Amino acid sequence: MRYFAGRRAWKVIVILGTMFITAAGAPAQVPGQGGTAGKPASTNAASTNATSTNPTSFSPPANNAAAQVVVDAIHPSTVYPSDDHDGYDFDIAGQNFAQSVEDNIVEVGKVPLPMGNPTECDATSTKEDNPKSFKNRGHYDKICLAYDEDLKTRLLHVRGYHPRDQYGALEIQVRVGNNISEPRDVTFSGITKQGVRQRAIVIFSALVLIVLALVWKGIGQYKIAGVKYSPVAAFFLDKETDSYSLSKFQLLVWTSVAIFGYVYLFLCQLLIQWKFTLPPIPDGLPTLLGVSAGTVVAATGITVTRGSKGAGPIHPSMADFISSGGLVAADRFQFFVWTLVGCLGFLGILLKSDPAALTELPAIPQNFLLLMGISSAGYLGGKVVRKPGPVISLMSVTAVTPATVGTTSVPSAMTINLEGDNLASDATVSVDDQILRQGQYSIDPKKRQDQAPDPKFCNELVITLKDATKYLEDMHTLRLTNGDGQAAEMSFPMDPLSIASIPDVPHAAAPATTTVVTVNGKNFGDHTTAVWTVAGGMPISIPEAQVTRKSEAQLTVSLPVTTPVKGKLTLVSQIGLRASKDVSIT
Repeated sequence: MRYFAGRRAWKVIVILGTMFITAAGAPAQVPGQGGTAGKPASTNAASTNATSTNPTSFSPPANNAAAQVVVDAIHPSTVYPSDDHDGYDFDIAGQNFAQSVEDNIVEVGKVPLPMGNPTECDATSTKEDNPKSFKNRGHYDKICLAYDEDLKTRLLHVRGYHPRDQYGALEIQVRVGNNISEPRDVTFSGITKQGVRQRAIVIFSALVLIVLALVWKGIGQYKIAGVKYSPVAAFFLDKETDSYSLSKFQLLVWTSVAIFGYVYLFLCQLLIQWKFTLPPIPDGLPTLLGVSAGTVVAATGITVTRGSKGAGPIHPSMADFISSGGLVAADRFQFFVWTLVGCLGFLGILLKSDPAALTELPAIPQNFLLLMGISSAGYLGGKVVRKPGPVISLMSVTAVTPATVGTTSVPSAMTINLEGDNLASDATVSVDDQILRQGQYSIDPKKRQDQAPDPKFCNELVITLKDATKYLEDMHTLRLTNGDGQAAEMSFPMDPLSIASIPDVPHAAAPATTTVVTVNGKNFGDHTTAVWTVAGGMPISIPEAQVTRKSEAQLTVSLPVTTPVKGKLTLVSQIGLRASKDVSIT
């Protein structure tokens, strides 16, 4: 419970303060608090004599109607709603409170608060034993007062106060008989600590959604290799390489952290501290955002003049923040890590601070600004000295050479045309994560790159896979790796033949000599042929005349079948790409 969370520590403070004051022969008093500003609260001989007798026993003084009631402090100074009920709990430390707790009258704004009777304020019985107890009901209609046995007349616990609509700074006084203490200001928060954080998150999320809606409306979704990416990804994507940009990431993260922090601080001051002013901007934050924005601008300029990093894998991933063309780069790694350390540290300090005492955002130390500047310079320097990496913008299968069978069998060969930037003519080639040996492929430079940082860089290459038998069907991934290890990947073919289904059909009856099957799929083109193979039999070629294209997603094939049989049907595109599916003819 929030009410009891700091109660033990608070009791110790009150006891130690009383020991010190009684030993000095003076009334308990917190500097600057109680009575008139700058003056100690009034007392009398009776109270002084009472507290100076046997100071270590802490026996309360005899009740003296003439003794001045003193409120030394109220804990906490900012009171949050209780976790256990819908009211507020706080403690009042002072002197000369009534011997009987019921004789104390707590006033807020000079208005006495009604106090519950012992039955209503019973805090020990169960709900079955005492259903009228405020504690068991979870709602206090009146306040309840209580003492600790060792701190009677010195520490008053107040439970279940309801400020109604009077939140913010209120004056608290304690009256005993005709004696009343000087007022003490206490701030009553209209919201819990968790509540202000939740509202800050909601407001920040609403701002993000507004921005995303604008991006969605203006840009829409972005598609990479058939996969759609949300507008969130659009903020981080480098569309030249289809990878995530580190410079964009650090600027957006620092900006988001600063905006969230400012919204959170504003709500703390508005809803908890009841300050109706805009919070100040901390030292160092504008400079840090300037460094972040400058890094983005400088990185863009370097890319334009030197070339981009390697595109790396087909789809973007978090690894793009610390890698270049599939290789981890130390300059990117340190910049990424320091960005995370700074942002998480900023948020950690902010959220661990008491909202009631939060007056400004965490300041950015000068040494940290210097560190981020050095980190940014290292990142930009890495982009300058590192060669640009390969970027594949277009890949197409231009030809497939059929296999030949005979005394000198030759496997099928495939010719692939690559277009892009920084494609090295001496690069290595991998297909489906299998590195090909030099004799398994050849690279012919078709168009050299103008003013390239490396004379081997080309804008267009022709790659021949000399044994492409297993690449004729389905989709595969080709990886081109330059000499410095940076790489780019792309899938081929771009629009492969694909068979989704071939419904079972009854065999043709005499005098028919063929059975027509319907093939459903995608990317069916003109001039398609087929091959029919029965288990244990020789492949039978089906000419183009017996393949009828209905649409891009459907065609029919006339098979030389007149009896029930099972086999495999292979479609062959005009350039030689294939797609196969088992067929059952009943």
